[in-house]
Amino acid sequence: MNIAGLSWGEGEDAAGARVFTDYVRSLEPGGEPDPQRLATVREALRGALRGELRRRGLWQAPPDYLGVYGSAGWEDALEELLAECYAFVFVDRLRSLQAQLRVKPNVDGLVFLNVRHFLHERQKEHDPLGSQVFEVLQSAVRRAVAAGELHVLAGDPRVRNDTVLGFRAGADPQPAVRDLRVLVARWNDELLPDLVTLRGRRQEEVVERLRGRLAELSAGAAGAFRFKDVIDPLKADVRARWAALLEQAAGETAVEREPGETARAVRLSRPDTGFEERQLFRKLIGCVLTAIERLDANDRTRSYLTTLWQFLRVNALGGPADPEEGSPSLVWRSRTRTRASPSGRAAVSTRPAASSSAWLSPATSCHRGTTSSGCPGSRTARRSRRGSMRCGSRRNEAG
Repeated sequence: MNIAGLSWGEGEDAAGARVFTDYVRSLEPGGEPDPQRLATVREALRGALRGELRRRGLWQAPPDYLGVYGSAGWEDALEELLAECYAFVFVDRLRSLQAQLRVKPNVDGLVFLNVRHFLHERQKEHDPLGSQVFEVLQSAVRRAVAAGELHVLAGDPRVRNDTVLGFRAGADPQPAVRDLRVLVARWNDELLPDLVTLRGRRQEEVVERLRGRLAELSAGAAGAFRFKDVIDPLKADVRARWAALLEQAAGETAVEREPGETARAVRLSRPDTGFEERQLFRKLIGCVLTAIERLDANDRTRSYLTTLWQFLRVNALGGPADPEEGSPSLVWRSRTRTRASPSGRAAVSTRPAASSSAWLSPATSCHRGTTSSGCPGSRTARRSRRGSMRCGSRRNEAG
């Protein structure tokens, strides 16, 4: 296989096959690479990337499948991928390549292998659907080959995109390209979502189900097919269905059909329910306050409950809003204080408070306006009661 004038996998005497090896040997720790050698290696690495993208069927796919965004095609996006691949091979793995040079005369094959690993990791990270579908279909085909149901006629026997498979050993190893979009769509009708969601032992069930479907490929093309002709439409259909499923779950689009026109997707706009929510909130506040006033309890208990309700109300809001709409702001909360009225009921005072939490501290009366010693639960009040009890006991002893 020749990529950019390089002989992949041939010996060190092959013309041009040592460009990566010579470059690795010339690199020194902390030193700058020779500009001319760097340009040559970048061009060779660009050719290796382009060839591997074609081999994987990714050259016509969107670059975002490999984490390169903002470009329509690989002609524009290849430079960014090239820079990251260079770092992957000649920066992160430089010490390993140099160690191999001590025992091997040529490491070009290892560089090409690292290019494959780089693209494999990128696709698995940024195109998990495509990677999962490939793994399941590859496993199903391998099992069919091991069982004698399929035969490898040409290409990589490990089952890759260039592998040609047939249902009999003497089938034509060069079958015509087949359009299998309708067939694989019928498979996905029954296999999804298990095809992409099941893992571990449960994934074996999907592999066996897909293996049973492979017999449907025997019709036409003299009983032979390319693995690429199956995997490409299968991945495309899964991606399209998964994207539509996510959009439907988000509730952002819908299908609109009009007489004489084809169906089209339209974006939905959710109605503004803010006014209704504020009205309901105001009504809830009024109902609770009315229920507190009607309680069969003394004025102090009702005052405590009113204060507690006001605190829960503003604390649940968690942010500023308009008091007139039933959603008091934190500033209004900090300024609002409750004091005891002459009648014993809670009244509202708008005197500025030190902070929004100060008027709820233990040192402050449970109902506003009383001092810390006047609060039944305060420390000063308890001390006063203990002092009076001691004085009373002394009087009894004296008497």
